[in-house]
Amino acid sequence: MKEDTSFRRSENKFIVLEHTFDEIIEELEKHIPIHSFSTEYPLSLIETIYLEDSDFTTLKEYLSRRKFRFKIRFRCYGHNGKLDENDFWAELKIKQKSISYKKRFKLTKELLIPYISGENIYDKVHKMNEGVKGFKKIYKLTKELIKLNNLEPTLVTSYERVAFQSKNKSIRITVDRNISHKSYQNPAINKKLKAIVLESKISGKIPKWYKAEESKLALLPQKRFSKYATGINLIYFPARGMYNFYTNYAETEVMGNKTYNSLKLIEQSLKLKKPMKIKI
Repeated sequence: MKEDTSFRRSENKFIVLEHTFDEIIEELEKHIPIHSFSTEYPLSLIETIYLEDSDFTTLKEYLSRRKFRFKIRFRCYGHNGKLDENDFWAELKIKQKSISYKKRFKLTKELLIPYISGENIYDKVHKMNEGVKGFKKIYKLTKELIKLNNLEPTLVTSYERVAFQSKNKSIRITVDRNISHKSYQNPAINKKLKAIVLESKISGKIPKWYKAEESKLALLPQKRFSKYATGINLIYFPARGMYNFYTNYAETEVMGNKTYNSLKLIEQSLKLKKPMKIKI
């Protein structure tokens, strides 16, 4: 049986200011088990490389509240303060109305630049993705989107995470700390986000304990929050402020040809359950 590396989720994000990281973990452990690939090190280290074009179109699409949009990132996981470059993924994240879809396949970090540059590395990564459902389709689609939009590595974000997941997988909660951002081209330009971020994904009925913990932990719900957007603001547009997601220049209905063609390509390739009429 092939591994399904696609995810369909409804997400809620919170900022936690009144409690420490350890206090949050202690409270959540009363209700839901920690989910980690390493029982020895439940705290994961995550590093993400985001792609963007020279006009920051991905950011503008986010700020403009486009109901249908995408971004491409490369993610590496690790434990005990060290990244495992063998645990490296190419990810296409799609937002369609309130639902997020994530399509991904395995890669090696040394093949990142060749892949982004358009080299044919299919034979090099085919074996490591033999168990990944839909690998060939997502490999080809992501490659075409990178070329169509002239995307390049722009932002590197890293943080520590503890994840919780119910046995039936209907509830997943992640808690992130030590979030830092740096320029991909100039790593000396780096900033830290002084906040703990909690994200919950719940399908079905919300349990009473979760509602109680929302209040007890004084979770501050975020109508809009993105590590990517805070990182771009901090590194490339510091004068705007890291949480400024409501700038006037981005509040427009105009869609560029590249974005339009990209969304049509995604719809045709993935045959999403709720196709949308895309207007240029």
